[in-house]
Amino acid sequence: MYTLYKLNPADLNENFLQALQLLFSGKTIEVSVREVDAANESTDIWQAIQRFRQSMNQADYPDNTDIFANIRDHSAGREVVL
Repeated sequence: MYTLYKLNPADLNENFLQALQLLFSGKTIEVSVREVDAANESTDIWQAIQRFRQSMNQADYPDNTDIFANIRDHSAGREVVL
């Protein structure tokens, strides 16, 4: 199994280590650490999602509201000619 984590060193804590231990229980793992270029960070989808979440105002979305309720188009779509 291959898993890639991109995080700040400040985020390394006991919870992270416990998650690794559970995920790779009984296996030998290899840990490689490298600095991520700032240019790559701006195009990383996970980083973009995190930035979006941080920019959202939670007060605009009450807990009992389904913000994705009407996001899908339920129309039949286009006709396919074979």
